[in-house]
Amino acid sequence: MFKKITAVCVCLGLAVWITGTGGTPAQAASPAGVTSVTVNGVKLTLESQAYVKQGRVMAPLRDMAKGLGAQLYWDAASRTATIKRASHQAEIKAGSSRALRNGGTVILDVPAEIRSGRVYVPLRFVVESVDATISWNVKTGTAQIILPLDPASAKKVIAERAAAAVQALKVKDWAALSSMVHSTRGVRFSPYGYVDTAKDIVLSRSKIAAAGADGTVRTWGAYDGTGDPIKLTFAQYYDKFIYSADFAEAPEMGYNQTIGTGNSLNNARSVYPDAIVVEYHYDGFDPQYDGMDWQSLRLVFVKEGGQWMLVGIIHDQWTI
Repeated sequence: MFKKITAVCVCLGLAVWITGTGGTPAQAASPAGVTSVTVNGVKLTLESQAYVKQGRVMAPLRDMAKGLGAQLYWDAASRTATIKRASHQAEIKAGSSRALRNGGTVILDVPAEIRSGRVYVPLRFVVESVDATISWNVKTGTAQIILPLDPASAKKVIAERAAAAVQALKVKDWAALSSMVHSTRGVRFSPYGYVDTAKDIVLSRSKIAAAGADGTVRTWGAYDGTGDPIKLTFAQYYDKFIYSADFAEAPEMGYNQTIGTGNSLNNARSVYPDAIVVEYHYDGFDPQYDGMDWQSLRLVFVKEGGQWMLVGIIHDQWTI
């Protein structure tokens, strides 16, 4: 029988990858000690010690659940812990190198284990299992966790802003859209679900304002399947990789919640860890394709001052 566990606090640490001179990870360096942990910038009190095993930081799962806003269940018979937050769920069994995350199998470098009656797990696995991201500030000794708003909370915060942005896209009101674009980061355009920070085009607020008269042919990435460069004007890109369907009237919407999933890596959360991602989704148009012609438009907002500003426009669909 599952027993719900009441958590007390968070105890976290992180195995840091140090980059060598060649730009590749040189070794997994374990922190000498965790001086502080933050979740969305809020400092947490640490009451229990994490430890390092085979280059990975192991943290008490019970303590972590509270700080991550998750529910935790323990099945003593199978020695299996289940952690849930919003639509995310992970299962991890003490002594096993295999874990489940949102229905998929994950191979762990270090298995979960029980010490002094507590379940200890690899920190990164649990943080990522609730759709959060983690980084380590070596100078300050701080483990920094960014935990996205749950869908209901995200909707309350961003629904009006997102509706205005998708409407501006629909009617091609570039002046209105530009007023919502981040002043320094601009807006990145991703033709498929994978956000390529090296190759995706980023346009400034002023360029968005002038988009209606922009005849510049740019290389926006590569076509799925052929690998040919996507060489289009902004207007052409808009028709194929932005407003390829009437997304303002999309039958499904998700706030910090992915709807469209295919075989392309969706890395939006890792690229935009502090963002609210709003997805507009059609699950298909022609019945003969049995849903493989689905399309999504994702608008990515981050906070600038007191406003949520647009930094990403991601088009997604089934890829080969």
